[in-house]
Amino acid sequence: MTRAFPEGFLWGCATAAHQVEGGNHNNDWWEFEQRGGIRTGDSSDPACNHYHRFAADFRLLRQLGQNAHRLSIEWSRVEPARGEFDLSQLRHYRDVLTELREQGLSAMVTLHHFTSPLWFTRRGGWAAAGSPAAWLPFVRRVAEELGHLVSFWCTLNEPLIYAYMGWLDGEFPPSRRGDWRGTFRVLANLRRAHEQAYRDLHKITPQVPVGIANHRWPLLPHNPTRRLDRLAARVGDRLMTSWPVGRGRLQRVVEAPSDFLGVNHYSRELVRFTLRRPGQGFVERSVPPGLPLSDFGWAVQPDWLREALLELKPLGKPVYITENGIASARDEPRQSFLCASLGKAWEAIQAGVDLRGYFHWTSVDNFEWARGYSMRFGLIGVDLETQERQVKPSAELYARIARANALPDE
Repeated sequence: MTRAFPEGFLWGCATAAHQVEGGNHNNDWWEFEQRGGIRTGDSSDPACNHYHRFAADFRLLRQLGQNAHRLSIEWSRVEPARGEFDLSQLRHYRDVLTELREQGLSAMVTLHHFTSPLWFTRRGGWAAAGSPAAWLPFVRRVAEELGHLVSFWCTLNEPLIYAYMGWLDGEFPPSRRGDWRGTFRVLANLRRAHEQAYRDLHKITPQVPVGIANHRWPLLPHNPTRRLDRLAARVGDRLMTSWPVGRGRLQRVVEAPSDFLGVNHYSRELVRFTLRRPGQGFVERSVPPGLPLSDFGWAVQPDWLREALLELKPLGKPVYITENGIASARDEPRQSFLCASLGKAWEAIQAGVDLRGYFHWTSVDNFEWARGYSMRFGLIGVDLETQERQVKPSAELYARIARANALPDE
């Protein structure tokens, strides 16, 4: 049986500016790196030197059959000081998006992918009053200057992961731990920022759909027969999918104003209620047993992608898988993962999900935030000494699927 995808399906990869560009010295992640926040001691400069190599990288992706690309614009480059816009950097990103168009790659542009300029974080970042108003001039300026080259806007990347990792877990800047009050302030501000950006982007670029790249990382009870574990999973899952809308109410992020639903999916976890971890919400997290693990230690089960997509069906909106991949130094698991995950995505389409595109995380082995270069998600390897690109067998496999717009026979 031929497992064909819908006509016009988007096949691409996703990247984030700080992870691939190099030379981003004016944001909070560079400052965090200088304070020793990167576990491996690696540096994000020059990363994959994509800032200078973007044209060759995009040509390579096109040669590998891709027709779309998700990328972010580095806020700290475009607005290095509040209210001051760097025209040379706007020209750079115009060149980037023009090259994508010339290569036949539709551009999904993310406007906040974890990094913020230092002037913004020094006034309190996303936890501060007025932070949405401080971000929106950047959004509007980018839309005015570059919107004619954009196929999709993605306002925020994983707002809940961003808040939890920065204010509860501490692995992201500002590296706070157990700060629930700060977490909810950040989430409330991100919600306001998205809602206003949605309105502004529609005014400036009415033809361009606007959405969010929202993670889906389900939490399940460690012991389904234990009532407190079931409660911990239910409450935890609600908190991991929602942001505050005032007066103690929560709204699922997928219910925010949007023209499409972006889903980032990697794994899921088990949770156990415990009194020993008050700062972590009285839960212990663990990996579902009996499953293969990625190099990150995340359980790998492609069925979960289908389930995440089916959850979105009742919302009746177009869906894009905005991130999905596996951290593996060996390429064989990535090849198996690709076929299995895309098979589950195809099954979701057959079940009525309006899935219109898949963005693999990621194109090139990159700077994986606090884990440096130790986690390899790329279809293309990078020699960090020479910056030479090395196409992996998984990239060739993905190319065959993209060119055929169909999966190989089972």
